[in-house]
Amino acid sequence: MDNTWIKLYRKIIQSPIWGNEKALKVWIWCLIKASHEDREQLVGNKIINLKKGQFVFGRKVASDELQMTESSVYRNINLLAELKMLRIKPNNKFSVVTIEKYEDYQAQCMNSEQQKPVHLNIKRTPNEQQMNTNKNVKNVENIYLYFINKYNEENLRNLDEKMKFLRSIKEDENFNKLTEAEEYDLRDYILKN
Repeated sequence: MDNTWIKLYRKIIQSPIWGNEKALKVWIWCLIKASHEDREQLVGNKIINLKKGQFVFGRKVASDELQMTESSVYRNINLLAELKMLRIKPNNKFSVVTIEKYEDYQAQCMNSEQQKPVHLNIKRTPNEQQMNTNKNVKNVENIYLYFINKYNEENLRNLDEKMKFLRSIKEDENFNKLTEAEEYDLRDYILKN
């Protein structure tokens, strides 16, 4: 293991996984396992090219490292995928997991020996995000606020209800008009409120 470290933001306590200790454990494990630089990894007789934020995932190894049953690992890794915190690209022997927004989560992680930034911080500022949102509102008839208002009317409290609501609005024809950033912001808003 190298001498690098990961960032864990304090706002994680506002995340829907905070109340689920197994999902939280799997999430932190994923951040630790993710490659902090592009590299190659040999899996069996195959070379896998990994980008920053990716790692090779197998349930058996994960189960051993996390000290959890394989089924529990599988359920929790799929929950993280459903929450759009990561993506899983499976094949018949292993999967490649990609941490969504890895650069945002792990910007400026440092090597403990060098104490030099490894990554640049590319996180958007609140003002920049607001400007982008304002542009989108002008371009689209404020579909984002339509879904926010629809959510607020439902007054949902638990994670299951929120996940059902998210699945239901994806079937709405207007959902496809949202930008990727608006979809992420909407998901984030629903899961935190």
